[in-house]
Amino acid sequence: MKRQPLNLIDLHREQLVDIGRILREKRESRNLTHDAIAEKTLIRSSLLKAIEAADVQQLPEPVYTRGLIRQYANLLDLDGDTLSSQYFTPPQVKPKRSFWRVAITPQLRPVHLYMIYILVIGAAVSGLSYTLKQAGYGTSTLPPLTGEDLEAAMEPPASPQATQETSVSDNSLAVATDSPVRVAVEIQDQSWLRITVDGEVSFEGVLRQGDSRTWTADERLVIRAGNAGGVMVSFNEGTSQSLGKPGVVTEVAFPPTEATALLP
Repeated sequence: MKRQPLNLIDLHREQLVDIGRILREKRESRNLTHDAIAEKTLIRSSLLKAIEAADVQQLPEPVYTRGLIRQYANLLDLDGDTLSSQYFTPPQVKPKRSFWRVAITPQLRPVHLYMIYILVIGAAVSGLSYTLKQAGYGTSTLPPLTGEDLEAAMEPPASPQATQETSVSDNSLAVATDSPVRVAVEIQDQSWLRITVDGEVSFEGVLRQGDSRTWTADERLVIRAGNAGGVMVSFNEGTSQSLGKPGVVTEVAFPPTEATALLP
């Protein structure tokens, strides 16, 4: 029996369903219209609506659509790189050509290649569905990293300061008790962090659940987190509080000011 080829348009539409929902709910929560977003991102309103509606036929090639998703998500303070990476094109499996008239090694038949292609696409769709379900908007707008592959995709390029910092054990660092700014961090859910102390990056990398660190500064300390809901902080031995909402990129400065303080 001849099998019908997979419809890539349907596959791409299925990938966009949850991505579009996340973007739409975030936009509506901010009371923003498509025209307002189009004015800031220079993306046509029709393309923004097509992304939210998973209307693949109105969108350009996947490589360009990923760029639109990234720009749209960044405007809404979501992690555009992580969200856009969920929209992809499955790899094309092609048989190797032989320049010999008689094959020296066994050749794969077209039916074998077709079965491999189905397995690759099925695994990709299942992984995407599971990841986006874990990122239900009620608890998190972006999926927490699971596995070394997703961790490597999210982790920014290592800097000399980051390499030196991540080699330290997970125990809290020694605190200078006479420092005017002291911030203790406890990780409840894996998150990428960047710590800037008095204008210089002191740490940049991923901390896992259960890690705890303490940083001090003479004047100002800034924390930027990729999963703010998984990061608990306390300022100058005060009450420990969440840095923000789960899955949302948040930046907070200490000592807090009216313009930058995001903690309740």
